[in-house]
Amino acid sequence: MKICHASLILFLMCFADTGVSQEAVQFPGQAGDWHGFAKYQVDVEGKTATVVVPKKVAPGRPWVWHGEFFGHKPAPDIELLNRGFHLVYLSIPNMLGSPPAVKHWDKCYEVMTGKYQLAPKVALVGLSRGGLYCYNWAIANPTKVACIYGDAPVCDFKSWPGGKGTGKGSEQNWKLVLDLWNFKNEEEALAYQGNPVDQLSPLAQAGVPLLHVFGDADDVVPWEENSGLIADRYRKLGGSIQMIRKKGVNHHPHGLEDSTPIVEFIEKHAAPPKGQAIFRENGLETYQLESEHQSAPTNLYVLKPLRAQKEKPLRIVFLLPVEAGEGSQWGSPLAEVYQQGLHEKHQVIFVTVTFSDLPWYADHPDDPKLQQEQYILGSVLPFVRWNVPEGRHDRDGRLLIGFSKSGWGAWSLLLRHPDKFAKAAAWDAPLMMSAPGKYGSMPIFGSEENFEEYQLSAILKQAGESHFADNRLIHAGYDNFREHHEEMDSLLKSLEIPAIYIDGPQRKHHWQSGWFPGLLEELLK
Repeated sequence: MKICHASLILFLMCFADTGVSQEAVQFPGQAGDWHGFAKYQVDVEGKTATVVVPKKVAPGRPWVWHGEFFGHKPAPDIELLNRGFHLVYLSIPNMLGSPPAVKHWDKCYEVMTGKYQLAPKVALVGLSRGGLYCYNWAIANPTKVACIYGDAPVCDFKSWPGGKGTGKGSEQNWKLVLDLWNFKNEEEALAYQGNPVDQLSPLAQAGVPLLHVFGDADDVVPWEENSGLIADRYRKLGGSIQMIRKKGVNHHPHGLEDSTPIVEFIEKHAAPPKGQAIFRENGLETYQLESEHQSAPTNLYVLKPLRAQKEKPLRIVFLLPVEAGEGSQWGSPLAEVYQQGLHEKHQVIFVTVTFSDLPWYADHPDDPKLQQEQYILGSVLPFVRWNVPEGRHDRDGRLLIGFSKSGWGAWSLLLRHPDKFAKAAAWDAPLMMSAPGKYGSMPIFGSEENFEEYQLSAILKQAGESHFADNRLIHAGYDNFREHHEEMDSLLKSLEIPAIYIDGPQRKHHWQSGWFPGLLEELLK
């Protein structure tokens, strides 16, 4: 297959995302009422799923799935219905998120996304023991989860109902645990390492964002043994979690007086990103994006190895462009990858995007349609997480590579957001640029004051060694900017910031002049 971006552009023009609301999914039976919205009872292999339908369905058919206690503190759900979300609750009480419960959830998900065409990723709500349902299913199905909101959630059955920590426990429900998991005795249950607190890595690698609301005086589900442990371990794995502490509050009351943070968290992460697939062939996928941060629709390309290893998610290398639109004056990084077979050789996924304006990877101080950093962080990364389930979407799964101004961009993104990316490699780049103006940069940065927020040397001087250990910064090669690389090498050494510098090879200032395979290998080490 010959990769030709120009021909794909013509193909793109035949498609458009209307962005209009979708018709409500038709559920069977007589509708009941739930706070003024239609409620249906759907049979799922002998179990009953309650489905509440919004009056106007949001694009992509987003939905929220409750673990237990659906209807308690309904304010967030009512607002999400107003915003076009469906609500789902599968009634399997007293199963505590056990392996049999996970199987029932598997079938419910299949019915909701297949027969009723709800979104492929769902927002999970785990209130109290509902946390066991949500987390255990999510860990078994990380690519199907948009986000998780936990309200004083149980995350370890040893804490509740076991009561083996500081909490009260529940003898009756502890007996249920022993039965549902088929433990021979209590000792086997206490030795079990399959609780949510023990197996968060799949969620972190899938980039699933978490929100926990908890009372710090909870003596039923002690937060230190549940939410606190989740937060500590998830962050160490590179995962994202937001914690809202309610000082002096016990297990009840649940929720927040103002549910806005809950609603906005779910809407942000569970509403499918705007865009659509328009081309697929031989591992190449093409999408058209609609981003509020760009002045026109943009394109996103994904190249996956056809012979991918299925047992683990693959790292993603972001190829950062140096030109606006589909410009090819400086070559095509995606064509270089494909022609060299680098996606198959290294078993990684490659992603590249277009920009409506010359990319300098900065946010303009005044123009809302010239927000290039936010375009990457707020549009591209979420879209890739939704549409590339084979990839890793944690920090260690994301790598950046660019040359010239996009080499600057790769370093800028890593230095400003070290929690989002693992490494950044720059080839023949103006790394020591000290003022805006050259290379078309001033219209993007907008002012000298704004440029200073992105100036690489200034960020490095402020950050220090501890932020960028383990050789996360790589720079190499030269044609136009050898002096910049030499000065940057001296600066990094003076700051005692470890980095990899390779003085060569000398190649033409072009994506396809022969330097890329070697620098990629260095990036992937």
